Amino acid sequence: MQEIKQLNAITLQEQLYNELATQIKSGKYKPGDRIPPELKLSEIYRVSRVTVRNAIQQLVNEDLLIKKHGKGTYVKTQVYTEEFFSGGSFTDTCLRMKAKPSTQIIESTVCHDETEINTIFGTTAPLIRIKRVRLVDDVPCIVEVDFFPDSFQFLLKKKLEKTSLLHLVTKETGMHPAKFEDYFKIIFATKEFAKQLNCIVGTPLLEVTQTVLTPDNSIIYVNKQYILTTKYIYAVRSLK
Repeated sequence: MQEIKQLNAITLQEQLYNELATQIKSGKYKPGDRIPPELKLSEIYRVSRVTVRNAIQQLVNEDLLIKKHGKGTYVKTQVYTEEFFSGGSFTDTCLRMKAKPSTQIIESTVCHDETEINTIFGTTAPLIRIKRVRLVDDVPCIVEVDFFPDSFQFLLKKKLEKTSLLHLVTKETGMHPAKFEDYFKIIFATKEFAKQLNCIVGTPLLEVTQTVLTPDNSIIYVNKQYILTTKYIYAVRSLK
């Protein structure tokens, strides 16, 4: 590790700040990683602990690091915000944020056991169910379960990992989303959710049940999202 030249106190702090910021931005220290403690950094760079403490505080102030009492200092995990003005596309939202969306398909099937969702659709007919994990910049943020009418059988034949379901449905059916209804509640991560979202069992998750409709109130789809809000924020704003 290159020693920081001791010119004066301000220069030492700025040099150490720049060095640590570069290591964070280059990915040497990744989101969620713990950085070395003050004493270790002081030994590595041969500067005082006061200099280390001030450089770290500067990085905390700029939201690059976060201090956890009794645990140490960690690279802050970016929190992504999805703003919904109407039923929208996760893919489009990520691209607007200049982030990389990706998807892991868990299940794509016909289901007969979704009483709650059947009630929303107003039918007892089978439904198409697609379960996915949504990732932003390779970080799992959402478990999403989408439900479509049984007539949307074409979805079962498509490769959906790199496809926006909303775009695909619009293209195949001509149905365009015009409005949506959202219902929110808090649940706690089961073992299954914890594994899929890389979090601890019992972590609070935001459950969003969304119904997306056409201008004439035909239901395009219903989806349930289980959101890890430490990494992803779901914001709903009204339009004037």
